Amino acid sequence: MEMYLGKQTFIDDFFIESMAGAHRVLNCADKITVDEPLHTANPDQAWESKAAQGPIIYDEHNHIFRMYYQGINSVVCVLESSDGFHWERPNLGIVEFDGSKNNNILNWPSDCPSLGNILYDPHETDETYRWKRITTMPHEGVWQALYSADGYNWCHYPAGPHNHQKQFFAFGSPAETFGGTINPDAPYILYSQRGSSRRTRVLGRRDSQDGLNWSGLRTVIDQDLDDPPGTEFYAAGHDMANRTDGGLHIIMLNVFFTDLTEPYAIEQPKLYWGNEVGSPALPARVDGVVEPQLAVSRDTVSWKRYREPFIPRGKPGAWDWGSMYVSGPIHHNGRLWFHYNGVGVTHNNRTPQLHHALNPKEHQTGIGVAQLRSDGYVSVEADSYAPGILTTHRFRQESGGRVTVNVDATAGELRYEVLEDTGAPIPGFTAADCDPIRGDTFDSMLSWNGIAGWPGVSEERQSSYPNLPKREFYIKLRFYISPGTKLYSLTLDPPEVTMWQVRSQSVPE
Repeated sequence: MEMYLGKQTFIDDFFIESMAGAHRVLNCADKITVDEPLHTANPDQAWESKAAQGPIIYDEHNHIFRMYYQGINSVVCVLESSDGFHWERPNLGIVEFDGSKNNNILNWPSDCPSLGNILYDPHETDETYRWKRITTMPHEGVWQALYSADGYNWCHYPAGPHNHQKQFFAFGSPAETFGGTINPDAPYILYSQRGSSRRTRVLGRRDSQDGLNWSGLRTVIDQDLDDPPGTEFYAAGHDMANRTDGGLHIIMLNVFFTDLTEPYAIEQPKLYWGNEVGSPALPARVDGVVEPQLAVSRDTVSWKRYREPFIPRGKPGAWDWGSMYVSGPIHHNGRLWFHYNGVGVTHNNRTPQLHHALNPKEHQTGIGVAQLRSDGYVSVEADSYAPGILTTHRFRQESGGRVTVNVDATAGELRYEVLEDTGAPIPGFTAADCDPIRGDTFDSMLSWNGIAGWPGVSEERQSSYPNLPKREFYIKLRFYISPGTKLYSLTLDPPEVTMWQVRSQSVPE
């Protein structure tokens, strides 16, 4: 499911034919919670055990943020926020606790002790199943899925073959849980940690047609030659509804940079795994830091990664210095929101002071948030003092259409022109004829001499190719990006004129 038809970003080369004197720039998200985490809810109610932390879901129907978290005795609760910063307990009046229903406790099956993955499902046509809960790790050998109409009252799906699926988690999974075919267009997808033959953490993916019965777990991201030694992959924040943004599957890849000086999991297995021998299915290294990278794909299998931190960890001593586990992006009020769980110590509870271990209850954790302008992941900018040039791939011309761009040209300008398929500028639609954009805009329409949009196929042009139908005429766009200008994306209207769409076939075992 594409969220924004006709949109093309420049994160990858999909819509770019060539660039000259221009390059891509990764734009890190702006961290809002620098000095301290969000104040969610202190554990001052009898049914709460610790400060509220958990998955944050955006309710697209009611336009509110929801945070699900666990209380005492397998109790599951919810906080709500209209702005993503200030949270409150809704008085649900559903579950009785100590003689009162005045609380924010969900009607949640008691035999599901973990939150798992919670989804507000945009695919669902039956409101009874609008909300879904899927876990990557079954409880007592039984895989459990829940559904809800309102996100407050949760029920088990009727028992079926899905209850007998094998373990989803990373290490120690039976061999039959791996492999199988891949369907990039499946309505549901899960990315989760799994183990490699080298006892490292890699990223696997599954897909499902119904949210209940899942494919095998296949590795899609592993360490490569561009990664430093000890790089592993802990998890990925993603849209479980498998929606694309400008044709791209976008994930926040939580990269685990392990500490190569601490091979304790091998040398002292009892300390880490509770037995003297240790299991070869468990990871070899347990300490290090986690920080997010941007990763994108057209088919959910082949991924392009930007190796710089997308949201930098805090400085030594900060509440989020040790690890940051970032969720997938939320589109809200024209911006991209990234909530994350920050931890002030390393994965093995060590402080910035070398070999200083803390009791897990002593270190600080919390929920943080970072933001980015819409489509702001990557911008195309000029290399130096001359304008950079970006030429798009061709697309259908037909009866004409319109183009809007997301660009920040407050310190420069953006000029543009329409090209024949051969690369020659079309008279009247050259860079000299364009109305240059100067300023910061999310949806400025391209125009030439005050006339918006690209031209339809002229009679003169069609007479040159009388046997060629209009749908077979193509044009390109060329942008001249002056220094100081940041070009983020463009949107074609009508969207179906876009020619460059990739369809991946299922990958056989």
